[in-house]
Amino acid sequence: MTLLFLLSCATPSGDDSAPPPAAKVVELVPLDAPRLLRRISIDLRGKVPTTAELDAVEADPELVTPYAATYLEDANFEDRLVSMLAERWHTVMDTYEVNAVDYAEFTGTDRDGFAHAVGEEPLRLIAHVVANDLPYTEVVTADYTMAHELLARVWPLEYPAGGEGWQEARYTDGRPAAGVLATNGFYWRYVTNVGNKSRGRVAAISRLLLCTDMLGRPVAFQRSQALDPEEAIRTEPGCVTCHATVDPMAATMFGFWWTIQYNPWEMQNYHPERERLGPELLQTQPAYYGTPMGGLVDLGWYLANDARFNQCVAESYSEQYWRRPSTLEDWQTLDDLTTGFEADGLLAGPLILQVMQTEQYRAGGFTEAATEATREREKVERLITPNMQRLMLEDLADLDWRQFNYVGLENDVTGYRVLAGGVDGYSVTSPQERPGLTWELVNTRFAQAAAEEVVARDLGAAAPELLTVDPTALPGDAAFDDQLRALHWRLYGVRATDAWVSSTGALWSAVSALEGVDSAWEAVLEACFRDPLFVSY
Repeated sequence: MTLLFLLSCATPSGDDSAPPPAAKVVELVPLDAPRLLRRISIDLRGKVPTTAELDAVEADPELVTPYAATYLEDANFEDRLVSMLAERWHTVMDTYEVNAVDYAEFTGTDRDGFAHAVGEEPLRLIAHVVANDLPYTEVVTADYTMAHELLARVWPLEYPAGGEGWQEARYTDGRPAAGVLATNGFYWRYVTNVGNKSRGRVAAISRLLLCTDMLGRPVAFQRSQALDPEEAIRTEPGCVTCHATVDPMAATMFGFWWTIQYNPWEMQNYHPERERLGPELLQTQPAYYGTPMGGLVDLGWYLANDARFNQCVAESYSEQYWRRPSTLEDWQTLDDLTTGFEADGLLAGPLILQVMQTEQYRAGGFTEAATEATREREKVERLITPNMQRLMLEDLADLDWRQFNYVGLENDVTGYRVLAGGVDGYSVTSPQERPGLTWELVNTRFAQAAAEEVVARDLGAAAPELLTVDPTALPGDAAFDDQLRALHWRLYGVRATDAWVSSTGALWSAVSALEGVDSAWEAVLEACFRDPLFVSY
């Protein structure tokens, strides 16, 4: 006690000899307001801002935050959130152990839609909670799910009569109220078998909802060739350390225990009569870190009341909007975000806006004082994802690239999702961070297609949208040069230089001399859509 007292008095309050706190070294240069608004707009709604929005924040940078709040209300927000969550939850895949071909109800044009609906189900529930300002605990406690009419066609769901698209729905097979933990989409992605007995599902839940990677823990145990694996789980200290936590939680999931895999009826239905198989097969009673549970119905409640749950929400959204894993250097920021999240009633919308206020999110460059570690860690330029590219080109060019009703940038059956840098949920589980060969090929083809669509829609039209120039205008004309400057501003959030206008006009003239005006504008737009300023944000 005396020692503590002396230490506490070693530097008296108000002592002028005490060294002042060290000034924080500034390592990051924030984006200017137009480029920041562009980043926020692409992240939240998959669109570049309008010219009016860019003009407004250029004149008054304080308008960035109000604009960001309005983007949470955009019709695209839930779609963007689902795509972002899929990068982490890995539930959206092209094939599962049961697929649309296993149901007589589906024709070829519905098959890709069914597969995506399966994987999106838990993510749509999360997005619904976020978009409707519901407490985030509802993610693991809701007594409903979000369902698409394709799912309602075959799954045991109470879905609105005559409904279309994603609607609030309820299962009718006796499964407990546990939010995403009671969705078919989660268990179809995270399957199990006789040896695993749902333990892998517990590891996935821990990673996704508590940010605790059970599979990444170091394990030390004595080598024994004679010890049976099931016996080792109960007696070997190195095994017991983990399984004492995992197995009691896994014991709650046996309503999703399929006695016959690859069987639609088995996999689409919950089986209440099998709930007691968990304690029997795992030889343990349901519990949450030592606290007894009644079953899956209690698991969501315990997760929602675990201190790590709120911390994980702040951490996971920060990581996804920062486009990088968090590190020890982010600890104070994450702690502040968690505190704000709790003060806001566990609403994720305000949390997302707070993440977008952080210096990590707003970084657009480095100062000379930036260390090599900071330069390696921070993502001051981010590559757009296939989902972003699809939404951006739909908005700007009305481009809807499909083959056999498969969306070109959202699947790999007949599409290009992984080739374009995306995640397939199984083999590729993190988005591409830097351009590559296949990425460039896909980007080139989509830029060409978008350019053709814009010229066909706008050039000479009565009500053009993006290309408003008179078809007779030539490089050097005020109208022509103004059109190039308008394109640069709208697409990139950066004012064009005279050198860029001149070189782009020269490109137009070269192509026009060979192939005419339409081809010349297609070449200019293709170059714009392929520009690093467009495909990064």
